[in-house]
Amino acid sequence: MPAYDYRCQNCQKVFEKNQRISEPAGATCPDCGSVDCMRLITGGTFHLKGSGWYASDYGGKTSPPVEAAPASEGGGCGKAECGTGACAAMGGDTN
Repeated sequence: MPAYDYRCQNCQKVFEKNQRISEPAGATCPDCGSVDCMRLITGGTFHLKGSGWYASDYGGKTSPPVEAAPASEGGGCGKAECGTGACAAMGGDTN
């Protein structure tokens, strides 16, 4: 049975009430006894069940380190001459 949050319009108390989905909205305030209560829009509960979630499958596993990709298509420092043999960063001739 779902739980709904209500706010009393008289004393502003926020409380929870379990109701069937088919039951009409409405509640009595547990503090002041007013029936002038408004149902609030809240986020529902969310449970991750089954395999494939971090807590059950990925939390304890380690993966090999990922190698960094080169800065440009030719590799090296990203300059236009990089990867052509003329780049000093790649050990090439800069003359």
